[in-house]
Amino acid sequence: MRILTIGLGGAGCRIVDRLLAHDRKAPVHCVFGIVIDCDAEQLNSLQNVPVDQRIFFQPLDPSHPEDLAAHLPSEEALSRLQALDDGDIDALFVCAGLGGAMASTAPALVTFLKNSIAEPVFGLFTLPCRGEGEPRSSSAAEQLENLYGLLEGIVLYDNESWYGKVPPAADDTGISRQGDLGALIGLRQSEPVPLTGKERFYRDFNDLIGRRFTLLLRAGEFSERSPDDLPEVVLDAGEILNTIRGMGFITMGYSREEVALERPIDLLSRFRPGAPTVQDGHLKASRVVELAKKAIFEEISTPTELEDAQKALILIAGPSHEMSMRGFMTVRKWIDRTIRGLELRSGDYPVSGTRFLGIFIILAGMETLPRVEEIRQVRDRVRGGGHDTAAQGPGN
Repeated sequence: MRILTIGLGGAGCRIVDRLLAHDRKAPVHCVFGIVIDCDAEQLNSLQNVPVDQRIFFQPLDPSHPEDLAAHLPSEEALSRLQALDDGDIDALFVCAGLGGAMASTAPALVTFLKNSIAEPVFGLFTLPCRGEGEPRSSSAAEQLENLYGLLEGIVLYDNESWYGKVPPAADDTGISRQGDLGALIGLRQSEPVPLTGKERFYRDFNDLIGRRFTLLLRAGEFSERSPDDLPEVVLDAGEILNTIRGMGFITMGYSREEVALERPIDLLSRFRPGAPTVQDGHLKASRVVELAKKAIFEEISTPTELEDAQKALILIAGPSHEMSMRGFMTVRKWIDRTIRGLELRSGDYPVSGTRFLGIFIILAGMETLPRVEEIRQVRDRVRGGGHDTAAQGPGN
């Protein structure tokens, strides 16, 4: 599946940056994107977005949503997106951190894009932590309400649910760097500075989003696979789009476990009488089931009730010799019986040479989510005049 992405504001720009970072590790590219911000320093800190795909603009008052929307360079954004579109794009994702000032420009941008391009437009957003203050949560609720009817679907990642449990990014240096945009806009290069604990979390969380999302996109790409990595059940772009299109709120769960790489002697053991053993088969099936439970109950982008999903999608990825079709079918039956809808899609993604077996689960069609209801209540309280005005630290 191939997508165009637009990053709005600091959080949206960093998400697109990590999507590109993980996508470029593979020979076939699935992610193309641009970023837009009125903060030159934020744009300059990106590592993977090409300089000519970064759009800097200067509103009169960056803190005023109406001024931001009035000066947003939508025409320029469309022109650069069209230059990236080779005719084989399946969807467009607008990325932003809800509650931030730049996210308030998303409704106008989405409306403009829907009138200009044929591809379906989705949202990939983060929800703010409680500690960022009630005004930010209130703004997030307002922005979400304005976007809900405009987008084909909204994928939500909740900062609050993930704070404190995100593993460090693979390139964990603990410092921030500036890229080469400084020469373009006249910003001087600065020395790398240590990251705060919250900044480190946002960096690692954005990396997690990029890693997981690109894994899903690669599932149907056959041109980069060896003959040994062909799936038994193909999960292509059409299957993914049919699961999430027109489905309101969408959550994504993913869990993985390190497994042993297959050695040449293991290949020979397949042909021995009695191999693989019944015990091995049971252990592999149990592993798949446990990974699925963890993906839904612990490692999901935004917590939800399985029973509230209208549609679901299951993808198992990893070494083919570690995949258990028995475990996979057990998970299928469990989810199929539990969701309120009738549509369940699934597929496998064999990858030779990897040390991890993972399972990816999409739940779509929820009318609301617990965290969405929480920020809506905060918004109602803020409107009523009783709220905590303190916003603690930067947002994602």
